[in-house]
Amino acid sequence: MKDVLVAIIGTIATIIAAIVVWLLNEKEKRAYEDYKQREEKYAKLVSSLKGFYSGSFNAEEITEFVNQLNLCWMYCPDEVIKKAYQFLSLLKSGADKKTVERAIGDFILSIRKDILSGDTAKHTLLKPEDFRHIETAELLSILRSRSKNALSK
Repeated sequence: MKDVLVAIIGTIATIIAAIVVWLLNEKEKRAYEDYKQREEKYAKLVSSLKGFYSGSFNAEEITEFVNQLNLCWMYCPDEVIKKAYQFLSLLKSGADKKTVERAIGDFILSIRKDILSGDTAKHTLLKPEDFRHIETAELLSILRSRSKNALSK
């Protein structure tokens, strides 16, 4: 009788241990999949920044950047979104090149910190009114007019 009880307890313990290991493995898989998805989305976002570097400004790249920034609301921490908006605000306001480059650096750094943290954004302090609808055509118009003015000086 005692041997049967020991066998039953051993079997139950083995099953529980297997379930715990399986759950931990699944959690790790989900975390890795989330990391890979964020990395791919960030790569698209950062790649589309090159639209802002050319003298003529690339409408497709800038549109892609704005689209990717809108998607950031689903997976990015608040800091990444705020830094991206700060960068765009500086562009619109006609800030000097050094200030804009610093804003890009801050934006990229916030992405890097998020990727290296391995955490997913679970909480937000952003509010609906923090979302900004960015008209790509308007942004391009501002950038091109500033670029022409800078070239004519």
